[in-house]
Amino acid sequence: MSVFFAVLTQNILPIALVASLGFALRRRFAVQPATLNSVVFNVFSPCLVFSGLVGSRLPGEELLGLAAFTAISVLVMGGLALGLARLLRLSRPEMAAVLIVAMFANGGNYGLTLLQLRYGDDGLSRGIVYFVASTLLFYTLGVFIASLGRLTWRESLARMVRVPAFYAALLAVVVYGLHIPVPRPIMSGITIAGQGAIPVMLIILGMQIADMRRGETTAYVWPSVGLRLLVGPLVGVAVAAALGLSGLGRSAMIIEMGMPPAVFSLILAAEFGLPTAAVARIVVFATLLSPFTVAATITLLGL
Repeated sequence: MSVFFAVLTQNILPIALVASLGFALRRRFAVQPATLNSVVFNVFSPCLVFSGLVGSRLPGEELLGLAAFTAISVLVMGGLALGLARLLRLSRPEMAAVLIVAMFANGGNYGLTLLQLRYGDDGLSRGIVYFVASTLLFYTLGVFIASLGRLTWRESLARMVRVPAFYAALLAVVVYGLHIPVPRPIMSGITIAGQGAIPVMLIILGMQIADMRRGETTAYVWPSVGLRLLVGPLVGVAVAAALGLSGLGRSAMIIEMGMPPAVFSLILAAEFGLPTAAVARIVVFATLLSPFTVAATITLLGL
């Protein structure tokens, strides 16, 4: 029970409080989320990606193992989501929505906080690898999948290379790999801007909740929630075993795989014309249920 209450008070409650601000702004003042979406997509997100990648520091061998875990797990979840979408006979936009919410977990503001709470800085440092690797995949593969909901393969590739965070990730990899020093004032400014991404995304989430109407829940919302929260940790266990991960690295990765969908999914859905109401419901329902499923995962697997 202590794990459950810790997750609830340390993670879910702060998320709910910030999202409630967006709910109030939308209902009381009719603030439009489109402008905030654009600011996050074009400014805050690239800064968050760059600062997160450049600031990651772990031994090379372990870093590669954890990054490989992330990439394989994301791809496996994508395959399962694709199977679910075909089983439910979804349209291309709906299929793209299911793929992005199933493949990309909230490994940042939720997952990292939980890992630090449970394992301290050692857990946090390993969680950062998952966050960084999944962020890279999100802004490359994720953008490609999201744009496929409306565009052709060629148009999707063209759209992907116009995403600012894509270039931020490439630049960060070069800076990190070549150990290029970034002047402190510049890095501080980028970091401050990046820190704005999470709260604004949560405000957008609240706005999306405010726009929900009864009877709008689609047939794929609850299967998508189950895929992310219940199947995700099982995929994590299997991939960790296949790669021979053990100890704290294994525990951190499995917990990250049990996280609800990334709030960033809402930004992609809005930017590329996917069914935002359904994506918002999946994110909200999964986030609200996650304290139970995450606590169960930690308890049952002895993490």
